[in-house]
Amino acid sequence: MSYVLHYAPDNASLIIRLALDHIGVPYRAALVDRTRQAQRGQEYRRLNPAGQIPVLETPQGPLFETGAILLWLGDTHGGLGPKPDDPARADYLKWLFFTANTLHPALRMLFYPALYIAAHAVLSSALYI
Repeated sequence: MSYVLHYAPDNASLIIRLALDHIGVPYRAALVDRTRQAQRGQEYRRLNPAGQIPVLETPQGPLFETGAILLWLGDTHGGLGPKPDDPARADYLKWLFFTANTLHPALRMLFYPALYIAAHAVLSSALYI
C-alpha cells in the first residue's frame, strides 16, 4: 500500500510527512504549486473541495484536514498516539484538535495576513509597532 501526499513547503503538510516517515509507510510526495495557485484548480479541488493543502490520497479515497489525516494514520497504522481504548486517548484527541483547529488557524493568519486583512490596514498597523 502506498499513499500520495499533496504538499507545499512551509505548510501544514510537514506534520503529515513527519508522521508518515515516523510510522514507516511508503508514500509519494506530490508538490502543489502555490505560485500557480494549483490548489484552486479543478483537478486539485476534486481531491479537496476547499482547495487547501495537504491532501493524502489513500486506497479508501482522498483525506484532507490535517487533524483528520493524522487521526486516520494513527488509527490505521498505530504509532502516533494512544489507541481508542487507552485512557490517555482523551488528552491526545484534545491536544490534536486544539493544534489543528485553534493554533494552526491562528498561525495561518500570522503567516498570510493579506488573506485576512485589507492591504491598507496591514500597512497602517505597521506604523504602530
